[in-house]
Amino acid sequence: MTIHNAEHSRPRPMTEPPAITRGDRGTDVDDWDRDSELSETTKAVIATIFGLALLIAAFAVIGRLGDWATDYGTILVYLAFFLWMSIAGRVFWWGADKLIAEIRKKSNTAGDRR
Repeated sequence: MTIHNAEHSRPRPMTEPPAITRGDRGTDVDDWDRDSELSETTKAVIATIFGLALLIAAFAVIGRLGDWATDYGTILVYLAFFLWMSIAGRVFWWGADKLIAEIRKKSNTAGDRR
């Protein structure tokens, strides 16, 4: 394969092979690299803490919503607050569910619901 440069009219050979795209690899290839990615438990802890921080921030400003609604519009403020709470709650519960599942898996009480 040759690459034509606009400045030079003669073709030059390509020195590097073309990059392999994700679609070119098989579906059974494991992309997880232990040295570069976080574990599922670490991701769950981060998500739980981040979601909890978002919820705390929302509860800290809940008293100012009325003033913001007067200044910027009721629909805009309460829609933004609802979106914030939805995202924060979902992030928190995703992390919490992962942590609870991990704890149950380690203690072998996954099916014991007495």
